[in-house]
Amino acid sequence: MLLLLGGWLYHSVLYNLALQWSKDPNFQHGWFVPAFSLYVLWGNRQRLVSIRPAPSWTGLPFVVFGLLLLAMGVLGIELYTQRSSLLFLLAGLILLLRGWEFFRAVFFPLAFLILMIPLPNLIYQEFTFPLQLLATRLSAEVLRLFFPVFREGNIIKTPHVPEGLNVVEACSGIRSLLSLITLSIIYGYLMEKRKRIRVALVCAAIPIAVLANAFRVCITGLVAEYWDPSMAKGKPHELTGLLVFVLSLLLLFALHSLINRVWPSSSAGASSVQPSSPRSEARRAAATTTPWSAGFLVAALLMTSTGVLLWARSRTEVITVRQPLSSLPNEIAGLNGVDSPPLDDSTLDILGHPEYVLRDYQNPGGTEPWVNLFVAYYASQKTGETPHTPAHCLPGAGWTLTQHRTISLRDPEGSSFPANRYVIVQGKTRALMIYWFEAQGREVSSEYKLKYYLVADSIRLHRSDGALVRMITPMFEGESADAAQARVMQFGDPLLRTLGNYIPR
Repeated sequence: MLLLLGGWLYHSVLYNLALQWSKDPNFQHGWFVPAFSLYVLWGNRQRLVSIRPAPSWTGLPFVVFGLLLLAMGVLGIELYTQRSSLLFLLAGLILLLRGWEFFRAVFFPLAFLILMIPLPNLIYQEFTFPLQLLATRLSAEVLRLFFPVFREGNIIKTPHVPEGLNVVEACSGIRSLLSLITLSIIYGYLMEKRKRIRVALVCAAIPIAVLANAFRVCITGLVAEYWDPSMAKGKPHELTGLLVFVLSLLLLFALHSLINRVWPSSSAGASSVQPSSPRSEARRAAATTTPWSAGFLVAALLMTSTGVLLWARSRTEVITVRQPLSSLPNEIAGLNGVDSPPLDDSTLDILGHPEYVLRDYQNPGGTEPWVNLFVAYYASQKTGETPHTPAHCLPGAGWTLTQHRTISLRDPEGSSFPANRYVIVQGKTRALMIYWFEAQGREVSSEYKLKYYLVADSIRLHRSDGALVRMITPMFEGESADAAQARVMQFGDPLLRTLGNYIPR
């Protein structure tokens, strides 16, 4: 019965999770995680059957907490909260119905399931872009041994590839890192009984993945410089990634072999899946639980109540009436706008395919620097696509971000709100960037506050729309950031009075 209730509660959560494993190459290792957990449980089935049930009410708080996370995640449109709630619920049910001894016996396969849940986008980006920069720096230093190299952010420029090799998100190494960590845990569990060596293998997977990815970028640079620049893209580049991942696995196996030579173990190489000897039939009979125990009934009641609550609260998401961003005026504050070329598919994949406008505004005589305006609007964030902070994107285009400040701007009602200000540098070019996020009538500078308002407003208002507003302008030689800001806001203040028609409040 609890299995049916769990399927009712989580069928859409698990379906969308499997869908992401199928479509997102960064998390395709997710298929192996539940399969390996089931393998471990099956291998230990005789031991698990022999454990005498000792139900513990300490599992009840875990059940309640898991169901609260599920409700908050579903109503607040937070995918990671929805998915991780399943682990708390399973832990609570195991304690409530089987007790601590059984919980300790299944703890490893249960905890391993955390690797099947994709990281929240905010946390994922915090790892991705530093790894991109690290891979770029390491590979640039190696490539300098062969030919002159000029690096700008995540772009490596070489004599025969002056436009540069862009170390994009797919080249950050996060994909191979997550997969290698998952496989190192599986490998260590199957092939090594010593816990400290298992931990060492998992820890070693991190530098192995980083160095192997930098090696991949080096190979790409050498091939592009000495052979054919087109080999740095498309299928050949993808094949290089696969070969480097295989190399990472071989390095992990070689490290384990070296450890066994230095610190031999009599049981090295033996599988940890060793079923316990069967107990007596009487003991097995005692290991069954009463289906109508108090813990069972309480868990069933809580799960049913949560399902009914979510069903009662389910309703169509509110999509507010607004004008399309494409109709944003081409003339604002005396500046004429010219649309920039459309963003390419790979960029839109990273941004989440929002409705957007990307336009340069400049005075008719061209005597003042242009102001580049980028507005991205997300009518719904229920699939996990959220506004993408420029502080993570621009380094990938070769910009260095400096002089960050949180400044105060004024909305059309006269209230002040915070915005981010950066001086961005690329070579000898300096520019000023100002950006903020729109969250259902609120302007915020932090993506974490944006996430908080997303959850709160999804629960209260059934709305999950949001937006990013970014302005960039070149800076005169010797111009201060404050002077550039004053110049930009001559355009920004009228823009703020206009945006309410295109970004609903």
